[in-house]
Formats: sequence, C-alpha cells, structure tokens
Amino acid sequence: MRDKVLVALVLIFGLVCLGVGYAGAAVLGVGTVTTTTTQTNTVTQTSVTQNLSAPYVLTLVITTGNTYNGTVGEQPAYYVLGQNGLQSSANISLPAHRLIKLVIINYDDGNASLISPSYANVNGTTGGTISFASNANVNSTQLSSGILIRGVQTVSAVPTDLIAHTFTIPSLGLNVPIPLSSTVVATFTVDRTGTFIWFCMTTCGSGSNGLAGAMATPGWMTGSVTVS
Repeated sequence: MRDKVLVALVLIFGLVCLGVGYAGAAVLGVGTVTTTTTQTNTVTQTSVTQNLSAPYVLTLVITTGNTYNGTVGEQPAYYVLGQNGLQSSANISLPAHRLIKLVIINYDDGNASLISPSYANVNGTTGGTISFASNANVNSTQLSSGILIRGVQTVSAVPTDLIAHTFTIPSLGLNVPIPLSSTVVATFTVDRTGTFIWFCMTTCGSGSNGLAGAMATPGWMTGSVTVS
C-alpha cells in the first residue's frame, strides 16, 4: 500500500513540474521572443539594403576669408558638410562600389588659373558631366505654385575664365571643375579600395606661383580620400 502511495505522489509531482514548465514558458514568452528576434533581424536587414541602394551623398563647401596664418593671411578652404556642421576635409571617407552623389557649394566668386587647361574638362563622373547653377546663369520667377528656377546647366567642360577651383583625384581619374559662386552636382563610383589624394588644380594658394599655403595643406585645398 505504501509503495502505491509513493508512486502516486511521484506521478503527481511530475505532472505539476511539467505544468509549471509550460506555464513558465508561456509567462516568459519564449516562443514570442524567438519570433520577435526573427522579425527584428528581417526589418534590420531590409533597412540596410534600402540604405545601401541609395546614393551616398558627399557635400563639400568652399569658403573664403579663412585665416591661414599671420603671414599668409586669408585663403580659400574646402570643408565637409556633416551632421554637426562644417568639418575638416583633410580626411574624407567614401564607400566602395556604391554610387556617390557629390555636391559642392562654392562661395568663392573669383576665378583662378588652372595648373593645366585639361582640368577644365569633366572626368570620371557619370556620363562625363556635371550639373551646376551659379549667380551668372540662374534666373528665377515667382509663380502661383512657387519659385521657378532656370539656368541649371549640364556640361562636360567649364570655360577656364569661369573656374574658381576643382575637386580632383588624379589616381581615380576624377576631375570636377567648379565655376564661380556655384553649386555643382555630380555622381561617380569608386570600384576599388584604398587611400587617394585629392587636390584643387587651380593656383588659388599663396606664394609667387599660387601653389603654397592652402594649396599644399591638407584640409584646405588638398587632402586624402579613404575608400573602404
């Protein structure tokens, strides 16, 4: 009789433990957690894919009136426009194998001599062209539905007397001539990784030949581009 009672107690205890286990699983939501994790991963991967399919935007700003030092005085300079405002252009980072949308906002209204006339030509961009708007070619009209902007040009070269600066990466075959007081837009893709030097190919620096000062200093009119 005693043995039968012990067996019954063991069976009852086992059933209680099994029930507690199922209840604990229900309370903790084990199944729900697994499903949620899968859903979260799916959403994250979809979001990344969508972001990578869009162009990577690099916005550069050229300003004047930057004090180089007490001897040289004012010099022009490139900046990267980031989330926190203007940042140094000494080291620019770009993704490889992805369309880059380059936007250059140039506040310099003075022209400069090119190191070589060939830098008046656009190279390395999609279609070998840039689109730009400047004070010289933009006219606008106020319409009932808003402002209409005219005068944006898409070109494969810029007249030498209208060029203030260039954004040039010789080792990547990229050259973007930048007209006076203009906003320039171009797209390109870099299909290899590495670190490359960018330059401005106008004599816009200091010294007798215009190649000193800003022209020779990273973060002013030259710097590096790291593609990864």
